[in-house]
Amino acid sequence: MLSPEYLHRQAENYLRIARTCFDLASAERLRLMAADLSAKAAEMEEQDRQNRHLPRMAARNPSS
Repeated sequence: MLSPEYLHRQAENYLRIARTCFDLASAERLRLMAADLSAKAAEMEEQDRQNRHLPRMAARNPSS
């Protein structure tokens, strides 16, 4: 499974390539791909935070 760290690194790589790309359409596509990867990484990080938070809430309120 892909980790958020890996996705962030890939996004940074795409941005680095986009900055050196002379073809503006290709550079924009690379920036969009980087944004998608960053969004996916953020989504995975949020999911991880929620998963870590759930067991503590269940322990505090066993009736739910």
